[in-house]
Amino acid sequence: MQPDPRINLSNQLADTLNNRSVAPDEKREVTITFRASYAEKARLGQRCSGVVQSDYIRARLFDYPLPYPKLVIPEVNRQAIYELKKIGNNLNQQTRAINEAVKIGSQPLSNDVKSYLKTLEELTALLEQTRQSLTQASVEGQGNDYQSQG
Repeated sequence: MQPDPRINLSNQLADTLNNRSVAPDEKREVTITFRASYAEKARLGQRCSGVVQSDYIRARLFDYPLPYPKLVIPEVNRQAIYELKKIGNNLNQQTRAINEAVKIGSQPLSNDVKSYLKTLEELTALLEQTRQSLTQASVEGQGNDYQSQG
């Protein structure tokens, strides 16, 4: 059985929030500015690689753990994930409609209907696995880029 994707998302959100370098009650009220050359700015941009510059600088200056880079899913994967979600939603709606019809007795739970429901469940699981693979491949690709620049 596949884990609930909402649990994975919730865990990722918790990890992200726990990676914050400032306690929630510690408010940042002072702005610090400094000058840099174009080359220094370009170098900083390369080192940040998806991390907010102020977070990167703070982490380096104050020995905080480096924050995780923002998750950027390639456009091809984003489109595929979008299409998979639409297909998954349609499959879920069909499954729900059949289950409701069976509950109220307007659709007998025949072998054909059972087979169809089983196929829908298998397709839904495959779609979720594919979506997770696309997302994980994007995350791992970014992680490798980020680690090589650190």
